[in-house]
Amino acid sequence: MRLTSLGHAAVLVETGTERILFDPWLTQRLDRFWEHHPPLPDDLVARVLDEGVDYVVLSHHHFDHHHFPSLLRLVDGADVDFDDSPRQSSGVTCIYPAGPVPPKLTASGLGHQAIAWTLRRFGFERLHPVTPGDTVTLGGATLRTFPSAVSFPEMSVLVQTDDAAVMLCGDALLHEDTVAAFRRDDAPRLDAVFVPAHSMSPPGVLTERRPVTDPDGARARALANFDRYVDAIPAAVTVPSSFGWRISGDGERDYSWCNRTIFPLSPVQALRRLDELGRDGLLWGPGQVIEVAGGKAVPADGPVAPGAYDFDAVYAEVTLDPDTQVPPFDASLDKYGRQTRAGEELLREVLDRLVATDYWYRALDDGAGRHVVSLYEDDGSETSFLLDPVADRVTRLGAGPARGHVTGAEGWTEMAASTLEAMLDADLLFGSSFALWASDGVLLSAVFHHPSFYTRHVDRALREASGT
Repeated sequence: MRLTSLGHAAVLVETGTERILFDPWLTQRLDRFWEHHPPLPDDLVARVLDEGVDYVVLSHHHFDHHHFPSLLRLVDGADVDFDDSPRQSSGVTCIYPAGPVPPKLTASGLGHQAIAWTLRRFGFERLHPVTPGDTVTLGGATLRTFPSAVSFPEMSVLVQTDDAAVMLCGDALLHEDTVAAFRRDDAPRLDAVFVPAHSMSPPGVLTERRPVTDPDGARARALANFDRYVDAIPAAVTVPSSFGWRISGDGERDYSWCNRTIFPLSPVQALRRLDELGRDGLLWGPGQVIEVAGGKAVPADGPVAPGAYDFDAVYAEVTLDPDTQVPPFDASLDKYGRQTRAGEELLREVLDRLVATDYWYRALDDGAGRHVVSLYEDDGSETSFLLDPVADRVTRLGAGPARGHVTGAEGWTEMAASTLEAMLDADLLFGSSFALWASDGVLLSAVFHHPSFYTRHVDRALREASGT
């Protein structure tokens, strides 16, 4: 079995009979906020995927694993750099986790319910949904799936052939069913396991711009999660993985401070921990290859040579540093786009789009849910408004930031009106624009995780791919 890293959680697995692409994010930038780190070599995707793929496996619906522009690069007729005859989308089977029907409302939204709809919109015809826990038999390999301990469908995948067994955990949270499976007497023996080095962000850093107050506690929580994974899933080699990005912003504002305040456990630190635990481990980056055979997993020659990356230097850029200053939120600077609509009109739309979300239902149940939003407008003024989902009312409170008007409200949010307009127009992905506002509530999360915004981003990707 031959595995090639395409950065972050994207991996091409070649079994000898199948080419299986996991969690494709194939562009250097994810969006305006995130990028691959280490960077993808310029011709890497073309070189690695020139022969096409037989299967695409999606661990879950989040954009860094289910990336619309990357999926569109794989379909029939796409403007790809691979060769003159890219593999037809009709010949690619997509395997992905399926959710309950009817769907369960969660803070992470309903994007997972739309994976099949998205793939069909993009031109894929052979879809194979699975319930995490299912086993899928391919021509020369077996995929055994395991659930994640999250509130939406997500899975880890064990790839088994006659001579190799590799577990790809994406960034799933370890589930008790997975623990139990590997404690059985007949548990599979793994040659390699790719374990997430989770970034358990200290609370309040991005959402409220609070300084890191307990760095040791944040590191301890991240390390405990990693240790639990390592203890639960023994393998000949453990690879700290699914940690291949950084925040870079769009050039208008420096967000490099984020990279030193939200990542308490880097892969380098995880590798040192493996050494302390007496477990063999290694690191790899985009373009590097691991060959798995005979009970061993070792680096091999590939597009990028073994040893080409200085991982100490790479991950030093994204390692928690408690001395890093967290700048206060400033809506006049932390903003995006241009404002063309009045602030009150924008908030009226927010309130309308809140209807039928889990936040709205909870507000109706307890008569609460009132939230203060202050908008910094392009004319330089800042005004606070009270949003009341029960009364269906937007009330102007007066000048100044939201935190000065929170009496009688359950939460507050401060942002630029231009940012809010861009989000309502689907110009910004919610999950990747979180540093453009400060808040102690989840009102925006309820609104922008709604499926209507997911489908609008799909439509946007299709328009951009077609050049219209």
